[in-house]
Amino acid sequence: MKHSVSTLAAVLAGLLLVGCASAPERQLSTSAPAYASLPNGHDPLNPDQLSPNYKSMVEGSEGNPTRNLERIKGRPLKFLSISGGGQNGAFGAGFLIGWRESGQRPEFDAVGGVSTGALLATHALLGTPEDDAKLEAMYTQVTKADIYTTRSLLDIVSGTDSLMDTTPLKEMIAKFITAETLQRVAAAGRDGRFIVVGTTNVDYEQTWVWNMSAIARDGKLDLYRNVLRASASFPIVFPPVEIDGHLFVDGAARSNLVVPGLSGPDRPGPPLYGPGTIYVIDNGKLQATPEALRRALGDVAATTVGVMMNHSMQTAMTRSFVGAKVLGYDFKYVGIEESVGIGKDPLAFAPDEMRAAFDFGRSLGEQPDPWIKQPPLGDDLPSWAAEIIK
Repeated sequence: MKHSVSTLAAVLAGLLLVGCASAPERQLSTSAPAYASLPNGHDPLNPDQLSPNYKSMVEGSEGNPTRNLERIKGRPLKFLSISGGGQNGAFGAGFLIGWRESGQRPEFDAVGGVSTGALLATHALLGTPEDDAKLEAMYTQVTKADIYTTRSLLDIVSGTDSLMDTTPLKEMIAKFITAETLQRVAAAGRDGRFIVVGTTNVDYEQTWVWNMSAIARDGKLDLYRNVLRASASFPIVFPPVEIDGHLFVDGAARSNLVVPGLSGPDRPGPPLYGPGTIYVIDNGKLQATPEALRRALGDVAATTVGVMMNHSMQTAMTRSFVGAKVLGYDFKYVGIEESVGIGKDPLAFAPDEMRAAFDFGRSLGEQPDPWIKQPPLGDDLPSWAAEIIK
């Protein structure tokens, strides 16, 4: 991220001077989300009430979507959650392909994605070799020119809302998410297999979780694509995406994971058919090697943002692990080893780094048991608390 954040640091002073005076004022939207809820299942505009979207998922059940889907399927479930990570999504693409080639990858009952994980989620759920080929193309045959173009300094100081223009990303999403793709997502939904995507609503400072399967069911192709682009819109660097008057940025700005099936007002009862599994693909490094930080503005900015995002991921991972235990499900995750040469700029979209991440992911996915069963709980929790939630 050094180049991108260095550019950000270089223009911030100019932005402060112009004060964004040319930017038009906006009115706070009170448009109710037709397809989104908060992560806990509540209504974003009425947080004390359950969302109509959530209620439709649990109608006639005990009130938990996982237990309802277990009842429908008659078996334990397999959930997948894919994190953000920019170009490092190549790791997730490679891992999914290696996992299929090993013969061990299940058909997922639900897939959740954030940021680059949102871009992976659709084809991860659909899961055919042809879908895997699309994931490989998305993450090994692109450069930054396929994702964004850099705005001029004049554009930036004149009051634009981002450093980059993501029209190329919009076009790439349209290439891989077609009307035929939407029909297949809708068909999977009718079979009880779902996709959810996390975005950050910056007007309300909330994480909105979108039911992409319902969007597909209703044939709203433009909305489906816009939610994906919003989820992958890294703040300040990429422009926010407006949907129904609400302004959205990268889902990882608030939570780097969304895990299907953990919402609801009441603690769920025990699994109906024994424990299912929540799989997590972390498109980031498992552990960073300490190194002395060079006291230059770009390095300090890039490293600080990295620390913030890594902590956000650690928090999301711990929350997901605890949620899995409460649900009575097994928890398994994978991430990128420190030795993999992916650099420190997730927005570089450098072909050699993406290939390195993809190849490592593929080789890891082919292993008989690549999974880590418990995330590092970090230094925020005392040891006795860590023991309680194991």
